[in-house]
Amino acid sequence: MKGITPRQQDRRDRILECTRQQVARLGYDGVNMRELAVEADVSTATLYNLFNSKDELILAASEALLAGIAQKVEGRGLQRLIHQLEATADVIISNPNYADAMGRMLFAAEASAPVVKMLMDDSRRVYEALLQQMEAEGELIDIVDIDKLARNLAGAIWSVNLLWMKGFIALHDFRQEYVGMLISYLLPWLTEDVKANYLKRSGLIR
Repeated sequence: MKGITPRQQDRRDRILECTRQQVARLGYDGVNMRELAVEADVSTATLYNLFNSKDELILAASEALLAGIAQKVEGRGLQRLIHQLEATADVIISNPNYADAMGRMLFAAEASAPVVKMLMDDSRRVYEALLQQMEAEGELIDIVDIDKLARNLAGAIWSVNLLWMKGFIALHDFRQEYVGMLISYLLPWLTEDVKANYLKRSGLIR
């Protein structure tokens, strides 16, 4: 952040780390601003000066968690897209209370809320870039509308999160469901060679 001293940055980092720990331990409902202030060794007034609400605080704490996903992603084209999904699923499985909190914030938010931008619009942009790479690699059919497909993928991803949050998908099945849903959605838009190679590698065809 611009214009922030090392001491202020250290305080902010401490607050965000305590937030991540409290969400992971207690879930969304268990997050308490007063208790967070005590854990982070700041006053409640300081906490509210930096973050207007619990949702804003959790959102800020989530940014570093989500940013770490990109660092784990390798490959190009379809393989990179699959790795993106796998890395995201692994973060959710490792942090179920955190994932539940983010989902609850998203589904309750107004369209203009920052959480919608971060979890929907920013996700759409990530998938758009990955789909553009797939297009450049010749993995998509010519008629595909990249913008529309990226938007639909961002929404479809959250449908899997919702099914998990409501108990229709078990956490131990989440990774398979998460990746499988996206690939099922993408299959009609893949070229025949790419589609056949993927299905063969996945053991779905001989």
